[in-house]
Amino acid sequence: MAAPTVKDLKYRRAQAEREWALFKPLYDEAYDFAIPYRRGLTYGPKGEKRVDRTFDMTAIMSAFRFAGKLQQDLCPPGEQWLKLEPGPLVQGKEREQLASELAVVSEQATAMFMTGDWDLAFHEMAIDLGAGTGAMIMDDAPRLWQNRGKLASFAAIPSEEVLLEPGLFGDIGGVFWKRKFPGRQLRAKWPKGQFSQRLNRQIEEKPNEDIEICQDLTLDYETGVRHFHAYDAGAQEGEPPIFTREYRASPWLTPRYFRVPGETWGRGPILLAMPAIKTLNKAQELTLKAAAITMLGIYTARDDGVFNPATASVSPGAFWKVLSNGGALGPTIAKLPEPRIDLSQIVLNELRMSVQSAMMDQSLPPDGAAVRSATEILERVKRLASDHVGAFGRLVHEIVLPAGERALEIAYDAKIITVDVSIDQLLVKTRVTSPIAVARYAAQAQKSVEFAGIVRSLMATPPGSLEDLVLDKVPLLMDIGRGLGVPERHLMDEKRRQALQEQVQALVANAMTQAQLAAQQQQQGAGAPPAQGAPA
Repeated sequence: MAAPTVKDLKYRRAQAEREWALFKPLYDEAYDFAIPYRRGLTYGPKGEKRVDRTFDMTAIMSAFRFAGKLQQDLCPPGEQWLKLEPGPLVQGKEREQLASELAVVSEQATAMFMTGDWDLAFHEMAIDLGAGTGAMIMDDAPRLWQNRGKLASFAAIPSEEVLLEPGLFGDIGGVFWKRKFPGRQLRAKWPKGQFSQRLNRQIEEKPNEDIEICQDLTLDYETGVRHFHAYDAGAQEGEPPIFTREYRASPWLTPRYFRVPGETWGRGPILLAMPAIKTLNKAQELTLKAAAITMLGIYTARDDGVFNPATASVSPGAFWKVLSNGGALGPTIAKLPEPRIDLSQIVLNELRMSVQSAMMDQSLPPDGAAVRSATEILERVKRLASDHVGAFGRLVHEIVLPAGERALEIAYDAKIITVDVSIDQLLVKTRVTSPIAVARYAAQAQKSVEFAGIVRSLMATPPGSLEDLVLDKVPLLMDIGRGLGVPERHLMDEKRRQALQEQVQALVANAMTQAQLAAQQQQQGAGAPPAQGAPA
């Protein structure tokens, strides 16, 4: 299949833009109430406050904590959270040799994640992922940076700035990104780019004027090649793209936390908690308004020509025009009774805990809440962790594995590694070594440990006991092991078990023979006459 043309890309971009228009209202609420500082410059000017509609900061703080916890659980800073190892098709001596070679390749390829740029970009992407979808571009570093030992560049892009095209298997088939560059930077970014006469003239006449550039990545499912095209958003019919390139691994990471079947964009904990977030924000707004009215009050003014307020708004310190303020028209100015909008702090605390629970903010309850025992807090933390473990597989599939494949491609192109390693999970597979993966592996290993205890308890009785007359222990233990989920490679097969049994029998027979010989020698030594010169 040929690479798409600029005309095809514009049509597919328009389709993806219509897809985004369906989800934009949902994401707008997430940006307004939980992650206002992750909006791109397309939303508003620099230095904008962006929190005018926010009266409670629980969701904002929980969003940052969610991102930090996700990074710590999935890709902890300063640790090697991804390793390559032989797949199930590699056995015998070749497995040991391949394992040692892949260990070196893993350490060399994943060293680019230790620079700190990855950690910063991942945290920003994780904040967007709280709404449902994150976006990070992972590309080759410029030549100047490569000469200084930096191989890759990482940048988290606000998810509202990219457009996603659905793929064939629920994946992402295309990523469309539009960004403005000063004209003088275009040649530095694409030194081998082909610029039209119109662009060249615009760059020379107005080098500091921004030019909107479309950077589109599409996947060819027939060949597995990803085509990248950079072209001017105002490109005319027949103009070639500025720059084209083919990727073996996608330079884009576009993870989605949860995904409704048939939808391209994801839904994250912020969207799940949005009813509680909006209720909490409105309750806090009313509480603050009630407190302001209580402190400043609302006054009524009798329209007797003495006092004539220009307005009568419902706000603290406002005056209302009335015909009478009591008997004989009353005083000229009187204060209304204070409002009794008393929202219980218990309700607010419960709403805050609901928001924190949905966003994995497993902090301790506030000091003013009811006292909770340490056992209750521990069980709440364990429950929250188990509630979100379902997203772990998707995050590994859409963050860890693509990042590892892209790191191998960058390292191979930079000649850091000499072999183009392909991860197929059969010959070469990945092992995620992040804390949450280790915790899951420990839970699986616990099954084998428990089975070993069962084996010891059943085999503790000596041979020939009454249990041997009733139970066939070996088939029983094999069924128990498989039922507990012990991996088959940890269970001894019939051939190995028979060979080991023969070896044990030979050792027992040899030991018995040695014991008999020793007994005979002892008997012969006891009945023999004493040596000459030895005392009787």
